[in-house]
Amino acid sequence: MKIKQSDLQGGRVSDFTFCVKQQDIADENHELGGTIAKEGMTVVGKAVRINQNEISVKMRITGTMIFPCARCLTPTPYACDYTYDEVLEADQKDESFSLIPSVEECLFINEPFRVLCKEDCKGLCPHCGANLNQTDCQCHDEPELDPRLAALKKLL
Repeated sequence: MKIKQSDLQGGRVSDFTFCVKQQDIADENHELGGTIAKEGMTVVGKAVRINQNEISVKMRITGTMIFPCARCLTPTPYACDYTYDEVLEADQKDESFSLIPSVEECLFINEPFRVLCKEDCKGLCPHCGANLNQTDCQCHDEPELDPRLAALKKLL
């Protein structure tokens, strides 16, 4: 979504509403841990010129993102409702400016530390990798001893 700088002349406020899809997000460094759900995220806000070189942008971003569960890696929907304010430097040479970098930054700084598919998620078996929410594996009943520690077991 681009806003024309001419729309902000004379202190006018430019209201905007648009939908951001996953393909709109650049994220070249793969910093974002989740993906935007296929219905996209709704961005509603306004932009106003503060002075000749600065533009104030206030937005609200709502929608669903999909993050891997921190324990079992199952794709897990996460409801997002973020507000974001930013002051952008306006280059007078450009006719318009994009709001997508601001949306990316908002999603990145509000990314949850940990998402669980359910509160009592059992995770993955550390030996065979089975999802313990879906199946019971037998390998976790027999703890595997590190051969380097075998001498310590004799002391017990």
